[in-house]
Amino acid sequence: MAKKVVFVSALNEHSVNENRIRPLWPAFLAAYAEKHFDKKEFEFTYSSGNFQDLLGVQAPDVLCISSVTQNYDHAVQYAAAARARKIPVIIGGMHISSLSSSLTADMDVACIGEGEATFVDLLSLYLEKGVFQNHDLEKIPGVAFRDGNRVVETPARANRPEIDQLPHPKRSIIGYGNRGYVYTARGCPYQCVFCACTRFWGKVRYASAGYIIEELKELIDHGTKIVRFADENFPANTKRLEELARSIHNEGIDKKLKFSCWCRANNVSQSTVDILKSINVVSVKLGLESGNQRILDFLKGDVTLEDNKRAIGLFHRAGIQVNADFLFGSPDETEKEIMDTYRFVKKSPIAFFDLNIFSPLPGTPVWDIAKKKGLVSDTSMQWGHLNYKFMTDPSQAIILSETLTHAQLLRLFRKFRRLRLWKAIKAFPKSPWRNEIPLLALKKIFRMFFR
Repeated sequence: MAKKVVFVSALNEHSVNENRIRPLWPAFLAAYAEKHFDKKEFEFTYSSGNFQDLLGVQAPDVLCISSVTQNYDHAVQYAAAARARKIPVIIGGMHISSLSSSLTADMDVACIGEGEATFVDLLSLYLEKGVFQNHDLEKIPGVAFRDGNRVVETPARANRPEIDQLPHPKRSIIGYGNRGYVYTARGCPYQCVFCACTRFWGKVRYASAGYIIEELKELIDHGTKIVRFADENFPANTKRLEELARSIHNEGIDKKLKFSCWCRANNVSQSTVDILKSINVVSVKLGLESGNQRILDFLKGDVTLEDNKRAIGLFHRAGIQVNADFLFGSPDETEKEIMDTYRFVKKSPIAFFDLNIFSPLPGTPVWDIAKKKGLVSDTSMQWGHLNYKFMTDPSQAIILSETLTHAQLLRLFRKFRRLRLWKAIKAFPKSPWRNEIPLLALKKIFRMFFR
C-alpha cells in the first residue's frame, strides 16, 4: 500500500490571501517526487481544512509542513499534534531555512532551502527505514535535525542550476481554478533590507520561454482565465521578457489569458510597459515602500521617488491597473515622513495598495537589528507577534520604531486603511477585476462569519 504523504501550510486564519490562494510548493514537491518513485510507493495530498480532521481522517504516514515566520506558532502546534500520533514530521519553507535553530523536538527533520532534491532523499530514507534517525540524516545535505538540546545542520545543498530540469508542478493536488499563478524565476537580483528572498534562493535562475508556455497551456486546458506571474520582479530580465512575449503571441495565449505581475520601479521603462501591455498584462504590483526618499534609501538602496513616480505614470497611461505595496515604521522614521508616503499615495493614480508595518524577518539585516534590541529570539518566541498587518492585538506586535508608539502606528495604519478603501472604491468601476471583487468580498464575509 502506498505511503500517504500529506502537505499542509501553517496559515493565519485572519489572512484572506493566505486562505484564498493555495500554495504551489506541495505541487512542486509532489511532481519531483513522482519523477523518482513508483506511484505505488507514495500518495501525495494537500490539506487546507481542519488540522485535527486531517490527522484523524487522512491518517498520514508522513506530514510535511511549510511555514512563514509569523505563522510558525501554528507549525509548532501541528508538529506537536502529529508527534502525539507518532507521525513523522518534515518541515520546510522560508522560516526554518533562515532559522534552523527554531526547530522543535516534535519535528523530525527540516528541509533547508530549495526543497525538491532534499525531499526525495528524505522520502527514500523513509521508504527504506520507516523512520528518520540522526545517523542517517547526517548523510543528507540540506537538512537540519535535533541532537539532544542542539540543532545540527548538514552542509548546504547546491540549488539546481536550470529550472527547466524540474517537472511542472502537479497542480491536481491543489486544484485548478479561474485564477492561477506561475513562477518563471527563482530568486531576486536585489537585496532589500526587509526581504529574505535573495538570501533564500541565492542567484536568480530563469525558466525558458518554452517551459513557461507549457505551463500556461496546461492552465488554459483546465479553464484558468487569469494568471499572475508570481516572480518577485517579473520583467527584470529584458531579453527573457522579449523572448517570452514572442512565444505568447505566437501561441495566441494573449487572447486566452489575462496576466498580472510584480515589478520593481527602477526596472520599468516605456519598452517594458509596451511589452507587458502587448501580452495582455492588465494589472501590475509595484513594491514602492515609501513616499520619502530618505526612508526609500534605507529600505531599497537604489530606487528613487522619481523611479516610483515614472513607473506609476507609465503603467497608468498604458491603461494597466497600478497596485502597490507600502511599508512604514522603520526605526528612525518620523510621523512626518510617514505622512509623506500618505500624500504620495493620495496624489498618485494607484488603484489598490497594501500596507505593512516594518517587521523583522529571519535572514534579513532587520532581524539582527531586532535581536540586538532584545525584541526577537533565534530559538523560541511568540512568532505571531511578528504581526506586520496588525491583524491581531496591535499592542503585542513587534515594532522597530524608535520614534512612534504602538498606538501612534495603529492610528496612522488606520488612516492609511481608510485611504485604501477610498482608492479601491474609486478604482472599482475601471478595474479589470471588477467582476471578481464582489465575490471575493462575499467570501471574506462568509469566512469571518463562520470563524
